Amino acid sequence: MNNIFEQFDEAYSRWSILDKVGKEMQLAGLWQQTSAAYNYLFQVYQNRGYLTPGEANYANQISQMLTALQNQKMKVDQDLANEMLKHLVKMIVKQ
Repeated sequence: MNNIFEQFDEAYSRWSILDKVGKEMQLAGLWQQTSAAYNYLFQVYQNRGYLTPGEANYANQISQMLTALQNQKMKVDQDLANEMLKHLVKMIVKQ
């Protein structure tokens, strides 16, 4: 019976790690899309010398979104590191 619980625990641990890796990949995709929009507005500013009030507002919102994405990525990175450490400790304890 203990073997079934160990197998479940192992599967859950791997699933949890994969879940966090998936989140990191989604965040990376969002970061690329958001950065591209910000870079576009920066190019508009460089070419024209100014942004319209609507463009400036949009640039501000994008900047806030990039900050939020960066904070979320740091949290997911920490969660992933913690999960991997737990998994490693379990593997060591089993031996």
